[in-house]
Amino acid sequence: MRNIYSYTLLLITFLVLSSINLVAGEINYSYVPKKVYDKQVFPISFLTNIQDSKKIKFEFYGDKKPVLEEPVIIKNGSNVFYTFYFKASGRLFYIPKIVVTINGKREKLSGLKIPVKKLPKSKNFSGVIASGLKIKNHQVSVYDEKTNLIAISLEAHDANLEDIYIPSALKDGIENAKREGSKMEINYYIVLPAEDGVLNFTYFDTIKESFVEKTIPIIMQDASVAAQTDLNPKDDSFETLKKYLLIGLSVLFVLLFLWKRDFFYLVMAVISSAVLLTFYTPLATVCVKEGSPLYIIPTSNSTTSIHIDKRYKTTKLAERNDFVKIEYTNGTIGWIKHEDLCED
Repeated sequence: MRNIYSYTLLLITFLVLSSINLVAGEINYSYVPKKVYDKQVFPISFLTNIQDSKKIKFEFYGDKKPVLEEPVIIKNGSNVFYTFYFKASGRLFYIPKIVVTINGKREKLSGLKIPVKKLPKSKNFSGVIASGLKIKNHQVSVYDEKTNLIAISLEAHDANLEDIYIPSALKDGIENAKREGSKMEINYYIVLPAEDGVLNFTYFDTIKESFVEKTIPIIMQDASVAAQTDLNPKDDSFETLKKYLLIGLSVLFVLLFLWKRDFFYLVMAVISSAVLLTFYTPLATVCVKEGSPLYIIPTSNSTTSIHIDKRYKTTKLAERNDFVKIEYTNGTIGWIKHEDLCED
């Protein structure tokens, strides 16, 4: 009877120990995808019971490194999940060896081999592979006489937003790319013909396993505000009338002050004169060196619109950080670096 009890106790103990996933200091794979797509950003998770992240270190051998050095850490009771994000390329995603150091003790995990598939062709595919791509907002502004500039703020998870390219783009560029865990955000700038009334593109949703279409209406809410300044005041048919009206009002209020000796008219004369000076004081001019690149947005990694073909003087429309906004020939608007401005 005692032997039966002992065997039963041993069996129960064995089953309990077998049901425990981890012993102290042990680490296992928690999630590894069975397949990925070319240029897809995807997670690989590890499970351990080490609560202090300072006591654990991951080393990935081979040329496949995480897109972020620090893992996303999620704690669930005694279990801790460490998730790294990788980007697929080639025909096979391969990590020959992973070494995890826990409290100074090195543990070796078997390597990874994940097949990489090519996506089928899709009309207007932007090159983005993600889950739940979201258009946070967009703004349309005048780029030149024949084109518009659309600024789009995008957000997605497990995404390669840095690879975005819309086939209909005449020019494009990205700015403020930021990745935090599974979430990525960017600002995407695209130049399209002025006659285009809508922007359509698709991305591949990894949750739905299908292409999803996105549509952005190209509507100019206020052309002068969107362009940040009135670029062609001479084209306004009412400009001369407004100018002489302000001059007339200023003179009238001065005469009324001299006649009535009422300071109200003097104040009105000062206000109308100030408005006149504000609107019609010439903007500062700048000189641009020959061969200087004209950027579509004020960042060093922006796409170059054109190169200035000769030494050129023009009006300074705006300034941002190390860039100056100018208008070039044919109404083309862009940004020039300070270092590309002439000294005189």
